[in-house]
Amino acid sequence: MTGRPLEPAPAKYAHIADSLRSRINNGVHPPGTMLPSEAQLVREFAASRSTVVRALEYLRQLGYLEGVQGKGRMVLGTPVPRRPVPPRRVHVALHASELANATLLGAGRAPASPRIAAVLEIAVGELVIARQRTMFDSETEWPLLSTVYMPAVAAEGTGFGASDLLREGALDHLERRRRIRAADVVERMNLRTALPREATSLGLDRNASTLASLLVVRNAAQQALLVIEQVMPVPPHGIEEVFALAHA
Repeated sequence: MTGRPLEPAPAKYAHIADSLRSRINNGVHPPGTMLPSEAQLVREFAASRSTVVRALEYLRQLGYLEGVQGKGRMVLGTPVPRRPVPPRRVHVALHASELANATLLGAGRAPASPRIAAVLEIAVGELVIARQRTMFDSETEWPLLSTVYMPAVAAEGTGFGASDLLREGALDHLERRRRIRAADVVERMNLRTALPREATSLGLDRNASTLASLLVVRNAAQQALLVIEQVMPVPPHGIEEVFALAHA
């Protein structure tokens, strides 16, 4: 005998939470109004009080509701999604001054590799400005080999191809000199063995493991403005990130 596989039904509290969330998003319960009481919701959804309370607490944690002493739950509305704070290594790559934190290894024109060309959405071999520097962050004590890539045409009027150290971060310099505004940055990461030049620049043993990070800075139209490739040694204790939990 064959039949259709059974799928687990969603938990009762999840069904209640989804129903209430949909009503809030659709304006049935506008911001500033009070939700129906626990007793009313128990009757409406034919659920236990503990199940209803669990659903309401879930919505509170998501930012849809706020408890009001002696009155019940007030609707806050649809919460604005919060973007995560970039890790320290990303902040250093974008905003750390070369003057205080970097040694410039070289800067100039080079043909775009297939990988960099694909990210910048330019033709393979098209000229880019490649600016390579070693950077040190005293807070993390991680040395970084950081290379900034930007189409040569777009880099005109900036100092990315010059041999002088920048007094500001790569992104800050780009925004100031080109009078443009970046919207977001995408990070792609992978673990790999250090290339010979990377090992030499970072003082690593041959075949040392590294964490490679490719940062793509984009404008509001999702066009790539510049790319920063970072290579760093894997710490002895392994890779870990610590994120602060902010509570409203």
